[in-house]
Amino acid sequence: MKKIIFLSLIASSILYADVVGIKQYIVDAGNYKINYEGKEREFLTGINPGYGSALTFKGEDKDGNLEFYAVTDRGPNADTPKYIEDGKEYPGKFFPVPDFTPSIGVIKVKKDGAKIVESIPLKNYRNEKISGRVIPEGIVGSTGEKALNFDMSRLSNDFDGLDTEGIAVDKDGNFWLCDEYGPFIAKATKDGRIVEKYGPKEGLPEILKYRVPNRGFEGLTIDENGDVYATVQSPLDIEGKTKKSAEYTRIVRFNPETKVTTMYAYPVDKNYKHFGNAKIGDICSIGNGKFLIIEQGKQNGEMQNLIYMIDINGADEIENNGDLEYGRLKDLKPVKKELLIDLRKYGWNIEKAEGLTLLPDGKTIVVVNDNDFGIQTKIEDLENKDSSIEDYSYDKDKKEFFYKGKEAKKVKIGIEQNSKAERESQIWFFKLDNKLK
Repeated sequence: MKKIIFLSLIASSILYADVVGIKQYIVDAGNYKINYEGKEREFLTGINPGYGSALTFKGEDKDGNLEFYAVTDRGPNADTPKYIEDGKEYPGKFFPVPDFTPSIGVIKVKKDGAKIVESIPLKNYRNEKISGRVIPEGIVGSTGEKALNFDMSRLSNDFDGLDTEGIAVDKDGNFWLCDEYGPFIAKATKDGRIVEKYGPKEGLPEILKYRVPNRGFEGLTIDENGDVYATVQSPLDIEGKTKKSAEYTRIVRFNPETKVTTMYAYPVDKNYKHFGNAKIGDICSIGNGKFLIIEQGKQNGEMQNLIYMIDINGADEIENNGDLEYGRLKDLKPVKKELLIDLRKYGWNIEKAEGLTLLPDGKTIVVVNDNDFGIQTKIEDLENKDSSIEDYSYDKDKKEFFYKGKEAKKVKIGIEQNSKAERESQIWFFKLDNKLK
């Protein structure tokens, strides 16, 4: 299925330039459907891929068609009941395809549609395919989640597991990726083999270990000097005390040659229920210390997907401690931010805008969505028909489900398609009347 929309827009409320045209495509990924052994009828032909967790421009092919690199995240996953083991409660995730390998896809955009034409699986330094399963407890990057089958049995962890959320290409053609688990920054060869990997206290500032689980790095870019920038998705949760109160998240600059890191404070918007609801979607360098960045989440009760232009010139360097999050820094100079585009005003109705890049013309912004592989948890309980997954727990030792603390005997869990607006992978082009660079 292909969908194309073109709109001519006369006026907008953006800061620097008017949006004068929009193109929207459904991304056809049918050749890369994911095999699934479950019995749900919606997925008899496989699970829809999700190459929408990050985006960078690749170039034009010989026919002038635009090509982009995009990346999946950790793979098909779904929420689980709270998991109880030895009397202790843990978060969990279902992995319907536990051996799924996070992959880099090539999106080719022609006049009549967009399509995934290549997929590059990520591999560890031994050239073995990695998975997106969670990292074992007690080591850098662990989220504390239990990886589960739908029968509530445990899946194995993966020391090399990644939840990839950012992508860029350096001058030598190597991929640079970031992930939510560690959070990690990784360098991979053109064929997807990871040759360098950096995490908290292992090449990156130790303070980053306080990322909220599954809110690590969510966006990566490389500037004209070759420096790598990665954004923490939400404010850090220092010692479990700051995730709701911290007014800033962090942008990390990493020099691949010297391995030196620098951190900057990004001020999240003020209208969330609490600051921890702010989520960065992606970041894109536009040169001279300026970047585009997606910030999203519910503000004043309504979902927002906003593109800001930010400027790190003159911003203070932030130390490797929690003073930023605790509000102890006086006369702080954070990065400057100015609203560029409110995506919702131009028809965007998807929760997760997670890939962002700027074309070489300097005035066409490209955005992709994370479709969550088109799935969500489905729960069937004849005794509690209007329940949600948050109402349930599962006791491993008793091998029993509980609904709001009471035993639930007729519970069946699987997956179903997520909402129609969310399940398709889309790529949007926003053309401005003036160049940003």
